[in-house]
Amino acid sequence: MTAHFAFQPETLHDGVTNFLDLASRLVGTNRYVERWRHVRTPAEQKANAGLDIIARPQEFAGYLREKGASDTSFLISTTSESDAIPKPDPAYFTASIDYSGGTKVGRNNRLSFSGKNYSEAREHTLFLNEWIKVISQIVEWRTPLFVAVGSRNYPIHDAVCDHRAWPGWMAWFPARIDAHGLPAYALTVDIGEGTLVATQETNVITTDPSQVERAKEVEIALVEMGVLPTKDDLIGRVY
Repeated sequence: MTAHFAFQPETLHDGVTNFLDLASRLVGTNRYVERWRHVRTPAEQKANAGLDIIARPQEFAGYLREKGASDTSFLISTTSESDAIPKPDPAYFTASIDYSGGTKVGRNNRLSFSGKNYSEAREHTLFLNEWIKVISQIVEWRTPLFVAVGSRNYPIHDAVCDHRAWPGWMAWFPARIDAHGLPAYALTVDIGEGTLVATQETNVITTDPSQVERAKEVEIALVEMGVLPTKDDLIGRVY
């Protein structure tokens, strides 16, 4: 999942504070996030240990600054663990999240989140209802320009309009989308002031031609409705 936000200047302190607010909100929204654990060294990884970023925010911010994060530009990244997800090693993480920001005028802010599944294909991670909970928390935290969830392959190999941001499976738009303009099989869920549009209940498997065709039909409908942003719109630069 990738969420794009309009540029908003933040110091590292403010960025960490805001990031931890969202991280706290995401705990329990899905099977992949039971607790956040930031691994700083190979020894911590081996010992299945790490920094509890929620309980020790100042230490987390200090560590990020030591690693090169600054008020001008920062990338905050961490991982979570969950006993609900089978793992070949107890020390393995089950989800990752990162957020980019800073005070320097430039590219829009961006947030990425993904679950890590060790027993199934990469495409099979969070269920639709779990994504709805995650996106609901993100929208409540800060209104995005666009949120995309889907296969990495669809935008590269299957997109009808490769300059636009449709990810194949689903996306949240910051405005209400009229379901009558979409194929009858498409799913819509109102979240906040916007709408989540999904091709189907599960992620689009790009090796299945019928699923890819449905994703393309939804993409075309969104383009015809004039709501699907370009990738350049989402990267954005403020001068």
